[in-house]
Amino acid sequence: MKRLSPFHVRGKVRFPWRPTADRVFIFPCPPPTHYIPDGLLEIPEKFQAEYVQGIGILLAIGPGFFDDKGKWHGVPKELVPGVYVKYDQEVPWRHIETGADKKKHAIIFCGASDISGLVEF
Repeated sequence: MKRLSPFHVRGKVRFPWRPTADRVFIFPCPPPTHYIPDGLLEIPEKFQAEYVQGIGILLAIGPGFFDDKGKWHGVPKELVPGVYVKYDQEVPWRHIETGADKKKHAIIFCGASDISGLVEF
């Protein structure tokens, strides 16, 4: 079975952190190595970071929060661990976490409002 991310074990997401409020942890998909889907144009490694598309795998999501007026703001039901999401690339927060492969990986830490949609392949 192909591992979707370093935090997938036997097909399920195993992530040690549980965010609070409407915060989420996202594992960013690595930048592509080829520009044309057939692999006809290879992107040099030093330029691959420029092709980051802001797509990642949702690892964990908080339950929601109460605002100042006491109104509950839950997170969308479609956002569950393991789905691919499109996130705002300008989010500055990164968290370093060790995956199931025993390597350290940079994880995106942001609010659910920074997710613009689900990605279906």
